[in-house]
Amino acid sequence: MEQHFVVELNATRNGVLGLPPEQRRDEARRNVKMLLVPVDPSQTIFDRMIPDCLVSESMVDRYLEITPPVMAVVPEFQEIIKEIERVYVRGDLFSALSAACVSIERLLNLARISLHKHHPKVKGLWRKGPSDKWGENIEALMQWGYLDRAFADELQSIFKDVRCRYLHSARIADLRGDALRSVNAAYCLLTIFLGFPGDLFRLTGALNAQTPQIHALSSSTFRNCAALRHSPTGASQVTGST
Repeated sequence: MEQHFVVELNATRNGVLGLPPEQRRDEARRNVKMLLVPVDPSQTIFDRMIPDCLVSESMVDRYLEITPPVMAVVPEFQEIIKEIERVYVRGDLFSALSAACVSIERLLNLARISLHKHHPKVKGLWRKGPSDKWGENIEALMQWGYLDRAFADELQSIFKDVRCRYLHSARIADLRGDALRSVNAAYCLLTIFLGFPGDLFRLTGALNAQTPQIHALSSSTFRNCAALRHSPTGASQVTGST
């Protein structure tokens, strides 16, 4: 059965990273300027309207060291993806770390709850609601084949060393490093469940899935679409939106 989803395409970062080194930072600087624009501007704003002095070299560095999902289903998480990028690049590191950890915890719960019916039941988790303990969700998702051991271990470590440490008033040792680590993990997890691996699609005017092995998509489409991963029938069509 054909199904349609609205997809957010964000190829900006890939475009910048694909440039020769001498052009990369200049183009990154232009994109950083646009991250300084209010989310609700009163008029159209172009990068040339923003003074160069408002963009520091460290902001350009931070822009180049993270990679938001290139393609993602649009609903609630799309705003989170954008906000994490915006605050991290600007240098609001505690905000970026907090948003990343909240996103990880929210998505781990959403994925485990929505996908459980498609997999062998896990004792103690079947019909269980959201949990603030990442481990049980991580183990279930790894058991079902969504997470590999290395990434599962990294998420477990972030829960212990970052999420719990910052939440429970422990000493903050490396805010910059912890923020980058959390942002990268959040973007990786979002790509696994809300993004689309490149080998699943071809571009033919729309994005056409070549296989039913599609990852779970989003909070609002999880319930309707998670079964696509397990469906033996044909491809689904995903309508692109930029």
